Amino acid sequence: MYTRKYNFTAEEMSCRNCTEYLPGGSCKKRKCPYMDQRIEANTVTYGDVLTAICFPNRKVRKRLLFLIAEYPDSFWLDEHHKARMKRLHDRLGFTKKRNTPRYYAAMYLLTASDTLLSRTIKCFTDTDIDFSFATMPRISLDDYILYKAAVCYYTKEGGVTLGELADEELISDQMFRLVINGLLIAKYGLVAMILKKHKEGDHKQ
Repeated sequence: MYTRKYNFTAEEMSCRNCTEYLPGGSCKKRKCPYMDQRIEANTVTYGDVLTAICFPNRKVRKRLLFLIAEYPDSFWLDEHHKARMKRLHDRLGFTKKRNTPRYYAAMYLLTASDTLLSRTIKCFTDTDIDFSFATMPRISLDDYILYKAAVCYYTKEGGVTLGELADEELISDQMFRLVINGLLIAKYGLVAMILKKHKEGDHKQ
């Protein structure tokens, strides 16, 4: 589903070689403008990327620390999730205008559950995702959370609030991870899915 046009090396994407780098190890930018390339070059970890995103809610930041600590080196809920997204992607094919990071983020979330996919499969068209075709009656809370996040990432409207993300009773750790992973895909594209807990060569405890 993801084809690299160029393989960035760790040396090329070292902060020391960046035009924004300042003596002493600081950076001119508040946010790294080359994060997607650094992800591909394996110079950042899952935790590095998450901590670079500013979440103003203290409880959400606390939950992120748990995600980082327990990251299983995979974005997938399970192998069924991976297979569903691959089948859907293969069926729909690729068009440059449609297959954006936001499109993939929505696809990732909507294929997490077989039931959710069956409720939203008609939303996927040759040109976009039309959520008016979704059938939502009596949907489970978990599927509704994922659907709500998918709509937000694709349309930039609505979405899961910070208060909802902070609520562990409303959004389980598993669903929280999927929503956050979807956010990373929306920001950086499918390259985000290669993120690991440790950089290559790091000592693993």
